[in-house]
Amino acid sequence: MRNYAILLYYDPRVKYSVNALTAVLDKSRYWDVYLVRDLSKIIELAHKLSKIYNKVVIGISFNTLMLTEERFLKTLILLNKSKPYNVVSVAGGPHPTGDPVGCIEKLEFDYVVVGEGERSFIELLEALFLGMNDPYKVKGVFTKYEDRYVFPGRQEPIDLDEYHPFPFWRNLCGAIEITRGCPYGCFYCQVSYMHGFRPRHRSIESIVYYAELMAKHGFKDIRFITPNGLGYGLKRKQREPNIEIIEELLSRLYDRVVKVHGGRIFYGTFPSEVRPEHLTKEAIKVLKKYVANKNIIIGAQSGSNRILKAIGRGHTIEDVFNAVEIALKNNFIPDVDFILGLPGETREDIEETISSMKKLVNIGARIHLHVFMPLPGTPYSAKKPGAVPEWVRKEILKFIGKGAAYGQWMKQEIMARKIYELRKKGIISYGSNNN
Repeated sequence: MRNYAILLYYDPRVKYSVNALTAVLDKSRYWDVYLVRDLSKIIELAHKLSKIYNKVVIGISFNTLMLTEERFLKTLILLNKSKPYNVVSVAGGPHPTGDPVGCIEKLEFDYVVVGEGERSFIELLEALFLGMNDPYKVKGVFTKYEDRYVFPGRQEPIDLDEYHPFPFWRNLCGAIEITRGCPYGCFYCQVSYMHGFRPRHRSIESIVYYAELMAKHGFKDIRFITPNGLGYGLKRKQREPNIEIIEELLSRLYDRVVKVHGGRIFYGTFPSEVRPEHLTKEAIKVLKKYVANKNIIIGAQSGSNRILKAIGRGHTIEDVFNAVEIALKNNFIPDVDFILGLPGETREDIEETISSMKKLVNIGARIHLHVFMPLPGTPYSAKKPGAVPEWVRKEILKFIGKGAAYGQWMKQEIMARKIYELRKKGIISYGSNNN
C-alpha cells in the first residue's frame, strides 16, 4: 500500500473523460487509485481511507446536466463540507472548466482543473502529495488563496499519442478519442472553449493500436470520439475533408481489426457526428467501403441561414440538404441534428427550421431533436434557456408520431430551465469563463 490515495468518481455520463484520466493516474507508483461508481459512497470511503493514507484526493468530473439533478448537487456540497482534514477535493470536466468560480465558492471544491486534465491533474497531485511544486503555481488549476482567485493559465495542449485513451488493463475500453479541439467555436457548444480551437489528432498508428487492443479484450465494435468525424486530419476550418487520410485510417482499421478479429467500424455516428459540408461524394464512397453503421449523424442545428451564421456554425442549410441527399443515394440513413430554442430566433427563423425538417423527412431523413441549454464557458452561457412554443411542439409531435424524429428534447427543455435557475441562485456563476 502506498502513502496516498485518489478516489475517482466513475459516472457513465462522463466515462470517456474518466477513462483517459484513470489511464494516466494508474501509471504512477506514488498513489493508489480507487474508482467509485456510487457518489453517495465516496463520503464514507473518504473517511475510511483518511485513516489509512497520509492524504486522500477526491476527483470528480461532471457536466452541467449532472448538476441539475438535485441529489447529485446536494451530495457534492455535503461531500465538500464533511470531508476530513487530510482529504482534498478536485473538480474537473466540462462544467468546472466553464465555471471554476462557482465550483470553488458554491460547491466548495478545493481545486478546479480547467480544460484537459492529463497533465494538470498529475502535476497538482505531485504538488499536494510529494511537494514537487507549489499547488498554486500548477498551470491549468484554478483555486482560491487568501481571498483571491489563483489561476496561472492553461497548460500547453497535450499530444494525444502520448496518452492512453482508456485503462485497458482494468478491462475498461470504449470509444477512442481521435481528435480533440474544434476550430468552429459554435456559440452554444463547450468543445472549442474547453479544448481549444486548434484540432489535435491521434495518429493512425495509435488509433489502430488501441482498436486492436479493444478487439483482443472482446470489444469488437470500434467507435470514435471527435467533434467531426470527417474533420480527421484537418488543422483548421476547411470545407473539403482530407479524404486520403480518412481512407488510410479506415482501411488500416479494416485490415487489422475487421479482417483479423471480426470487429466492426462505426464512423460518422454515435458518439460523434459529421459536419454537412464535409459529407461529400468522395467521403461517402470511403465510408461505404469500411463502416458497419447504416446511419450517419449530420449536424444541422437550424433551418435558418441567419441563425446558422449567428451561432457560428460555418455552413448553410443548403449544405445540410446536399449532405442528406448524398447519404440517401448511398443507402445511409441520415439522422439530422436540430436544436430548438436557439437564442435570437424569430418566428420566421423557427418556421424555416420546421419547413426544413418537413422537407428532410419527406426525402427520407430522420430528425434528432435537442433543446438549447445555456452551458457555462460558452458565449451563450448567460442566454435564456431554450423553450419550445406550443405550435412548434405540435409540429414536432407529428414527426415523432410518424417515427421520423426522436431525441431527449423534452428532458433537455426541463434541464435548460434548471440550469437557468441554478444561475439565478448563484450556484452557477456569471462571468467565470477563464478561457
